[in-house]
Amino acid sequence: MAMAALTASAALLFCSCDPAFAAGSGGRMGGSAFSSSSSSSSPSSGFQDSGSSFPLGRGADSSSLQQQRSQGARSLSSPAARSSGGHHLSVTGRSALAPAYMTPLGGGGGGFGLTSLLFWGVFAFIMVKAAQGVLGGGGGSRALREGDDPVSVAKLQVALLGSARGLQRDLERIASRADTSGPTGLHFILQETVLALLRNPDYAVYGYGKSGREDSPDAAENRFNALSLEERRKFEAETLVNVGGRKRQSSLNRQSSGPNELIVVTILAAVAAPLKLPRVTSREELLEALSKLGGVRSEDVLAVEVLWTPEEEGDTFTQEDLFTDYPQLNNL
Repeated sequence: MAMAALTASAALLFCSCDPAFAAGSGGRMGGSAFSSSSSSSSPSSGFQDSGSSFPLGRGADSSSLQQQRSQGARSLSSPAARSSGGHHLSVTGRSALAPAYMTPLGGGGGGFGLTSLLFWGVFAFIMVKAAQGVLGGGGGSRALREGDDPVSVAKLQVALLGSARGLQRDLERIASRADTSGPTGLHFILQETVLALLRNPDYAVYGYGKSGREDSPDAAENRFNALSLEERRKFEAETLVNVGGRKRQSSLNRQSSGPNELIVVTILAAVAAPLKLPRVTSREELLEALSKLGGVRSEDVLAVEVLWTPEEEGDTFTQEDLFTDYPQLNNL
């Protein structure tokens, strides 16, 4: 018995340390509008924000992971079974007043609760910002014209229950339609992804947000590229890609016998405007982060990437995979 326990412990240790892919298939869409002829970067700000910086590398921030394991694995049940006290975001029938692609939130009975007011406030804010970007746009991104403004770089990650299959279809639809060769298409990806996540609030179980400023577009581009590579290395294969105007699709032909437990979506954005995201430790903070990303104007977009896993039908992503690849995520 002791020998068997020792063998199992050694195997678990080996699996935890092995950098092999936890995530199988991954989707990726977006691109960069950074100018290749921008001025040389000034000294970086170190990407500091609220006393800390982006964790780079697998397991760089394991405090949340330890807390998750000490509390036990979170029950991955349906959204209705997970409902408890506090402000609960629920999805009701489609409102006749809402646009065709939106689903109103809030309780039944036709009343407007706090959640409904928050949601429609976020929606109105995004629409106003979008209108400002259209009316004031033209001539390319502001940072590419001025060249010396500080640039914000942000990362938002959300893990949702695997039953949110509609979200995967939404992301595939966005990837198939987006023109990723310029800022307008990148802004489309950012806003459509934000709206897709807003339509699935009850499925969100983990989250993480981080942002900071770099002193020049060059420094911001380097930071953005580093964050992109850090996320991409978690996938065994990128089975759906639409980046920089180039599209490709492949298959892992991986079939799992078990159900998919989680879907993880990562949004990376570099913008020529102040942008500070919360840490995302609650659904209220997730809504705040989505509101800020959705409010970015088209003319301020310098780079956007959206990555998600699993992407391929039949592929799965488990809670143990989450602990391996995304230890910094917080319980919502």
